[in-house]
This record gives sequence, C-alpha cells and structure tokens, in this order.
Amino acid sequence: MDAKRRLLFFAGLIAMFFSLTLFANFGYLEDASWTKLWVLVAMIAVASLGLALVFNPEQIWLNVCRYFSGILFVFSGFVKADDPLGSKYKFIDYFEAWGIDDIFAPAALTFGIILSTIELLVGLALLFKLFPKWSSLCALIFMIVFIPITFYLAMQENVSGKELVHDCGCFGDALVLTNWQTFVKNLVIVIPVIITFIFSNRFTDLISNKKSIILLSCLTVVIVGISFYALRHLPPIDFRPYKIGVTLKGEKCGDVTISNNDKVFQYADFINLQTGEHKEFDIVNNYPDYTIWEYNPDVPIRKKKKKSEPVQSDTLQTENIYMVESLMFSDGDRDATCDIITDTSYVLMAIHYDLKQSNPKNQSKVNAVYDWAKSKGYVFYGATSSLDDVIEDYSAKTGAAYPYVSADDILLKTIVRSNPGLVLLKNGKIINKWHHNDIPSVEEFEQMCN
Repeated sequence: MDAKRRLLFFAGLIAMFFSLTLFANFGYLEDASWTKLWVLVAMIAVASLGLALVFNPEQIWLNVCRYFSGILFVFSGFVKADDPLGSKYKFIDYFEAWGIDDIFAPAALTFGIILSTIELLVGLALLFKLFPKWSSLCALIFMIVFIPITFYLAMQENVSGKELVHDCGCFGDALVLTNWQTFVKNLVIVIPVIITFIFSNRFTDLISNKKSIILLSCLTVVIVGISFYALRHLPPIDFRPYKIGVTLKGEKCGDVTISNNDKVFQYADFINLQTGEHKEFDIVNNYPDYTIWEYNPDVPIRKKKKKSEPVQSDTLQTENIYMVESLMFSDGDRDATCDIITDTSYVLMAIHYDLKQSNPKNQSKVNAVYDWAKSKGYVFYGATSSLDDVIEDYSAKTGAAYPYVSADDILLKTIVRSNPGLVLLKNGKIINKWHHNDIPSVEEFEQMCN
C-alpha cells in the first residue's frame, strides 16, 4: 500500500468514526425537526465517504453515491422489518387517507413485510455490488413512486390544513418527519440514486450472478425471519418512546419540564359527544378524553410554537426521560395517569388496544399474574380503547377480572406491539414489557420484584 493509499485509508477511518459519533447523539435530537433530518443526511454522507475512501478510492464520488443510496435503503428497510406491526398501521393510515382501506387494509401487514424486504435487499445489493444495474434501477423506481406521493401529502396539508397522514413512516419510529421534511428528504436522496443508476455500468459485480442469487435468497429468509420474530415476540430494537428503561414523567403530575426547545402546539376542534359543544384542544400536549370528545375534521388544525422555560434538575438530567403531557389513562371520569406513573411500588398493565382483536391464547397467564399482583398488593390495570360492553364481554369469556382504564388505541399500540401485551412499571420507569407469547411465570415475577 503506497503513501497516498494509506492516507486515504486513514482518512476513511476518521470519517466513519465521525459518522459513528453523530449516530451516538442522533437519538437525543427532537423528532420532526429539520436538525435531525440534516444530521441523518450528514451522518450517511460522511459514512459513505469513509467507506469509499477505505474500499473504493479509485472512483470515490461515484462510490459515495452508491454507498449513500445503499445505507439509506438498508436503514429504511431494517426499521420496518424490525417493527412490522408499525408498518401495518402506517399502511392502514395511507389506505384510510385514500379511501381504500376496506379493500386493502386486510393485506396491510403483508404489504409492510414485502416493502421492508425489498428495501433491505436493494440496499444490501447496492452496498455489496450485487446486480448493480438492477438494484440501482429498483432504488430509482422507489424514488419515482414516493416523491409524488410525499409531495401530494405535503400540498394537501397546506391546502386543507389537515394531515392526511401524520408522517410518511419512511423510517418507522426511528425518525419521525413531517410531510414537507419527507418531501425535501426525497429530493436530496434522489440525486445520489440517479447518479448511481446512470453510472451503474462502471460497477463490477463483486461475485458471480449465481452466488448473488443464492446470497440474496438467504438474506430474504433472514429479513422475513426478523419480521416474523417481531410479530411473535416484540421488535428486537425498540425505537418508540415507551422503550424499556424510560422513565415517564409529566408536568401535570408535578414533574418539571426538561426541555428548552420550542414547544409545538396543534389546536384542533372537538365535539362533545353528549352536549354537542365545540371546544378547541391542544392535541400534542393535552389530547382530550376520546370517550367524551370527538375530533371534528371539518375544522383545520391550527399550529403554533411557544418557547418553553428551562428548569434545572440534576435528577432529570441523568435519567432517560419521556415527558407524557399527552399521555392519558382515564378511570371513568377520573384521570388515572398520575396514579400510574408516580406509584412508588410496582404497577402492571395488560395492554389490550382492541379487546375484539385481542388474542385470548395466553390470557390465562395474564390472569395468573394478576392474581399474584393482587396478593402482593401491587396495582394491576387492563388498558384498552374498547367500550364498557366489550370489556364486560371479554372479561366474562376469558376470566380477566382486573379493572380497566381507557386510553387511545394509537397510544396503546405505541406502548407495546402486542394485543395483549404486559408492561411492568415502578416510579414511572418501564422495567420491562412482554408480548403475550413471552409472559413470565409467577415464579419469575417473584424473582423480578423481590
């Protein structure tokens, strides 16, 4: 290795180290912010430059485009494969926005798994130069399809004042973007994708076509396997705010604020289901009780930013905190949220986002945990968006005798990707959570809570 090659090699290593540094701090940036978007782009660009300098210094900028496209598709595909139910819910959002949910909603999960698999395969093929002409063409087709869709969603938001889809779901819960941020992101991404496609003939296949087919087939099995594992258990990597180890706090419960950023307020019109009264609520920080108030889609959502006041707290600075101003568990007419997240003892919650669709296969295990928790004096709630008559019917059929609190179904889906799922908290901290296939025995709970 000559001096120039060694210099490029070490420069590449430095670039990749810098990219890893950006990645280490990426999770602390605010979602749906332009800063987080540009940090993502910079992170991938620097990593791509590092890889090109280390492995392909002869065509640096062309390979930077190839690596950039590959990394992006791998990232996008992996976060979807990691959380197939999240992809399902996002597809349903799109189908509902276009009025075709009656036709396509039953196949939403299948669409999500297929999309994540193709994205991952395209990204891996670009990274390892497997069928470079066809993989770059597939990447370009993706961009040709998604750019008009994201532009339409962004324009509709401007014209109607309503979001047809809250975020594109391009990167699952790992990175939430507004519709305009998504559109701008796609305009940036399409440039290296186009360059990679135009000059794809300059890339030499890393291995033979036969070996490439075998490798891609094996990768397909692995990717689909990850998705099925997440369905039968929980996502291997949890990108959502209610991950294990997070402490839930809220200003309404007497906790202080820990943010010095601009707070975003989105005011929407709601109709009282009993009186017909119209009232405006901040749906970001103070979402109303959905059993009492119904969102009125005919009135455009009003957005406003206010500067939040910083409050110093050594405790909050050292903890993994998620502020839950919009978190809402109601026990009849009473807000039970603070009771749950400020309890100094153990609190268990059986999450049934929809009791009509709740899998009863392992309900006996949940019931056994409830009986044990009751004997220990621990609080145990069922949490659901279902109405009282559905709760009574489910309890009668399954023997689920625990009391229920009401919550929005989207919130419950976000907390745990299982219906039912079980969550263990203490002092507001999420100690652990389980898919209904993995609920521990009473003996295991004895050891955990000893």
